[in-house]
Amino acid sequence: MAMKIVIEGMDGVGKSTVAREVANRLGAKYVDGFLINYLTEQGMSIEETKIIHKAIDICTDNENSIVRTWLYAFANLFNLVHYDCDLIIDRHCLTTFYYNGDDDSKDIYKYMQKYMGKPDLVIILRATEATRRSRICKRDINDPDLLSDVKMNYGYDQMEEAAKFLELDYKVIDTDNKNLNEVIDETMAMINNWR
Repeated sequence: MAMKIVIEGMDGVGKSTVAREVANRLGAKYVDGFLINYLTEQGMSIEETKIIHKAIDICTDNENSIVRTWLYAFANLFNLVHYDCDLIIDRHCLTTFYYNGDDDSKDIYKYMQKYMGKPDLVIILRATEATRRSRICKRDINDPDLLSDVKMNYGYDQMEEAAKFLELDYKVIDTDNKNLNEVIDETMAMINNWR
C-alpha cells in the first residue's frame, strides 16, 4: 500500500524544500498542496496555474469559512485519492484548517476523512516568527508573506489542535537553530522510525 506523508508548517519554515528532498531520498512523488505539480504535468504553464490560484484567492476572500474550506480542501482530497504511489505532500489539511477552520467548518474535515482517508503520517515543521522571517528574507526580501500578519503568526498551536481533532498520526520537528540538512535528516529518521 502506498504511503502518504504530509509535511506541514507555517510559511517560511522550509516545508517545500524539506518535502522535495525527502521525496527524492525516499523515491516518492512530491506533490504540493496547491496542485501546481499536477496542473503542470497536465500541460499547463506556471503562468496559467498562477491565474487559477489568483481566482481561488479571490474566492477565498469570502467571509464564509465553509466556502473557504471546501475550496482549499479540494486539493487535500485530490492528492490523497488521485495518486496510487508513495507520496510526500507539501501542505495539507492542517494548513487548510489553520487558515479556514472554525466551529462552522470543522465537521467538513471529518467528512472529508470519511471519504478520502487520512495521510499516514504528518510531520509539522515548527519555527519561531523570527526564524521564518529570516528564512523568507534569504529567499526573497520582497516576498508578500512578510507583510501578512496571518502568515507570520505562530499558528502551530492551532495546527496541533487540528491534528488532535482529526486524530492524525503526527510528529513535530523544531527547526530553530538547525540547518536544512539537520532538518531533513531528522525528518528522514522520523519517517524511518514510523515505518
